[in-house]
Amino acid sequence: MDVPPGLGERGSALWEELSGKDVARNALVLEAARLADRLDELDNIIQGNGVLNLMQFRLHLDEIDDDGDRNINVEVKFAAPLAEARQQAIAFATILTKLTPAEAAAKPKAAPAAAPMAANVTPLDRIKARGLKKA
Repeated sequence: MDVPPGLGERGSALWEELSGKDVARNALVLEAARLADRLDELDNIIQGNGVLNLMQFRLHLDEIDDDGDRNINVEVKFAAPLAEARQQAIAFATILTKLTPAEAAAKPKAAPAAAPMAANVTPLDRIKARGLKKA
């Protein structure tokens, strides 16, 4: 299957590895590929290598008031690339979890349950018993 246009190096590799014939799955794979590329771009920006307009200015010209003065408001917003990268990483991880459910569901085996102790054992005896088993 052809790599969709606009994907970068990491996104293209992800597409080639995970895409298939299932249209719904391919939609998730495409979003994951775009997110991977976006994370690379954000990482470059955070490292000081990318280009990002960190400030946005908006000028609001209001009507002239009764005194003949013009009301001018300037709105300044600062971008937060670290926060955006964190949100993109969460979205990326969520999509990958949906794409690879078998790997995501794999959990380490739990330690076998300890044998129950007699009812007349004190809490201190239980703590001592746990300490001896770990040592």
